[in-house]
Amino acid sequence: MAERMRHRSGNFAVYRGDVYRVFGDSTSVQVALVRDEEDDPMPAGLRPDPQDPTRVFLADPGQLEAWYRTRWTFRWRGEAFDAEGSSGGRITGWYAGRRLDRVADHLQRIEASAYLGTFPLDEVTDLTEHRTDLLAEWKEQHQR
Repeated sequence: MAERMRHRSGNFAVYRGDVYRVFGDSTSVQVALVRDEEDDPMPAGLRPDPQDPTRVFLADPGQLEAWYRTRWTFRWRGEAFDAEGSSGGRITGWYAGRRLDRVADHLQRIEASAYLGTFPLDEVTDLTEHRTDLLAEWKEQHQR
């Protein structure tokens, strides 16, 4: 998976050691693994989706090593952010704090109350992953 996917929220799966973005939930019989970048590895042994055979591949959740929902949070200058993603030593996030006046000069207003900022990773504190194990949920529902 490309570096830009670091610290990114979403659903992901590990198949044969490689990480892919994934569509499906714990009730799914099959999930779709997505190659977001051309240099992402082709998931050998999986059936290509006829609608997008070079980017999307179908898997039985039992074939996955891991399947999870994740989101990342961090603080910059003491203020809370929800991470959008990181690359090149920088992280981008949506402002989630309570003191906008402290950081407003470093943010871009996207909507009436939505602000986005990009910061050097070495200035960020409390970078935390919040992960839900979707594979465990799937196994619990399908092994009854």
